[in-house]
Amino acid sequence: MSHPFFVFVMAVLGCLASAVSAQSDTRVAIIDTAYDTRPYLDRLKERGVTVIGRYYARCDQPEYGLTQKKMINQGLPRDQGSELAQIFAKGFAVLSIYQYYSNTPNKFRGQNRDGKALPDANCNWTGAARSVTEEARLDVTAAIEQAQAVGQPRGTAIYFGVDFNFTENDRDTINAMVAYFRVIKDRMDAAGYKTGAYGSGHAHQILKEAGLIDYSWISASRSFSRSSALHRSGDWHLFQNQVDREWFGTPRSGGGCTHGLPLDTNVQNMFADTDIGFWRPGERYVVPEDRTFDIFATRRFACDGDAVVRRDKGSSASDLLQATQCKGGKALKVPPKIDYANAARIGDMTEQLAQVDIDDDGEFDGWTRHSNLTGHFGYKPDWIFDTARRNSQSCG
Repeated sequence: MSHPFFVFVMAVLGCLASAVSAQSDTRVAIIDTAYDTRPYLDRLKERGVTVIGRYYARCDQPEYGLTQKKMINQGLPRDQGSELAQIFAKGFAVLSIYQYYSNTPNKFRGQNRDGKALPDANCNWTGAARSVTEEARLDVTAAIEQAQAVGQPRGTAIYFGVDFNFTENDRDTINAMVAYFRVIKDRMDAAGYKTGAYGSGHAHQILKEAGLIDYSWISASRSFSRSSALHRSGDWHLFQNQVDREWFGTPRSGGGCTHGLPLDTNVQNMFADTDIGFWRPGERYVVPEDRTFDIFATRRFACDGDAVVRRDKGSSASDLLQATQCKGGKALKVPPKIDYANAARIGDMTEQLAQVDIDDDGEFDGWTRHSNLTGHFGYKPDWIFDTARRNSQSCG
């Protein structure tokens, strides 16, 4: 039996794209990045971004090259030259995220991926083991202290990362995650902040059922357990639709590219709460509802294993997109295909083709057949692990 939300979406979303006017801004409004945004703020605004996700963390993580990840390291809002001061001066809002070695279930044992005990509250690698409760207390204390230091208003949210996959058989991980978030939620409630989580559909389902989160942000990892099912249920707030993108790198005359801003893009659920914890100094911030509608209405998922992108609407099926992108200082070829279960933005349409922005950078890249895409953004295909079977899929 179809989920009631899915039935509703089928009825409502079939013609949403046609309801979006030519004047609507369908470019992505919400990004997140582990890097200082100051050099790029004017260009982010030009691309339609209104919310920037930045990070809290207990300590720095230089071994991962994340020297700019902690937003408090770039100064406090009272310092006019700080990143936050400039973000707010240019009208952006902030999405607050807490991540600290959150990419492994070892996190709940106070360890990194290699099983090494994480630093203490003073960022010293003491090698001392700690319980899940102790690790959670260290994290939530750091999150709240940093939020208060930068002036994050009460009633807004901090999203805590669970950036790894697990299955129903991983009972130790599940139990530890619940114990961790029980501490997080208690302390966050007491401090007046809302608790969000970033991770798989499976993680959100468990944490929601336990009453331990207010907001759900689905990670972009297509193979993570129950993520597609949660997306289809509509019981989520944010979806990370593109990862590891880089904007504003430019080709060099002698070859290669300048470096740009590495970032991920996100889509807010038009059927969920409009207030999902964003903030500016002294106030909550909500992306305008019509903008959220337009963005949601013009996203689709590739449901065909061979969703090739033609160079132009008049191109033959073999005249594929030929483009390059700058990433990591290199000029890389853009694959002329929307990967299975990946999202793309659609624009103009012909009887058979849709204009697509395959990397959500605000520029349309080419054209693909309607039949390569889902009918609406409410339906996210399940991931198929077998490559041959995935590549042979069609949307029928």
